[in-house]
Amino acid sequence: MLCYFSEQARLLHTILAEQVCQRRICLRHDSATTGGLKIYIALAVWLIAIIFLSFGIKSIWSRYFKWLNLFLYPGTVIHELSHAALCLITGATITEFNLLRLKDVEIKYDTPKVPVFGDFLIVFAPIVACTAVWMSISVALGSPVTINASLPKDIVFTGPGFFEFAKDLIDTVKFTTLGLWQTADIKNPRWIGFVVATIVFTVSMAPQAKDLKYLIPGIIILAFIFFFLAKFNMGMGPWITRKVSYFWVAVNLAGCMLLSILALTAIALGIYSAVRLIASRKKSE
Repeated sequence: MLCYFSEQARLLHTILAEQVCQRRICLRHDSATTGGLKIYIALAVWLIAIIFLSFGIKSIWSRYFKWLNLFLYPGTVIHELSHAALCLITGATITEFNLLRLKDVEIKYDTPKVPVFGDFLIVFAPIVACTAVWMSISVALGSPVTINASLPKDIVFTGPGFFEFAKDLIDTVKFTTLGLWQTADIKNPRWIGFVVATIVFTVSMAPQAKDLKYLIPGIIILAFIFFFLAKFNMGMGPWITRKVSYFWVAVNLAGCMLLSILALTAIALGIYSAVRLIASRKKSE
């Protein structure tokens, strides 16, 4: 019997390894084609998704974790400092700024002097800053986790297209979680550091609800501007194309991690609710 289970475990490991290998090949092909026009629409869709994912995760966790603000404090500092930096750049006067409190940390400022996009730049800054710090920490730690997953870029608004998109999302969560599981080593401070930094700086991207009115339209408008500039070859040189590709890599990793964090949170809450329900029934009996 023991030999049987050992053989099954070996076969399962082989199958998972083959799936990861296939996914790695798909990811390489996917990365090679990120210069296409669809990348700009995909960036807009997944940036908006990251905003709502981080916002949703933070809202859920705040109901259950009393010390969440303390845990996320490093990300909060980067979040608010990036706001302050863009206020200075866009000419907005800062009227209130206090990083010494853990709850309700918020920067307040007057209307920026940069017209149209001033407010958008200020509220978008934390996404860029948190991503930059997170990626820098990952590089400094030697990239201890390999994520062989990619976000779906083809969104077709049909029945089959929706199911294909849902399947790709499930694959993304599966391979991201698998990458974390295969490299998991709680004795390795680099692995622990990466996981903690991932949670802190991806969840800290969450904006204030009032910022959404600038973020969502701004991202959509920018995506269409870049889309048409690329379509008609207007000022989209190789330098900009490379930066867009690098940005997609960061967005891809952030999206994969946030989707997996949300999925694991949902599973954990499901188990927690089930245990509480069973315990309450036993007490009532």
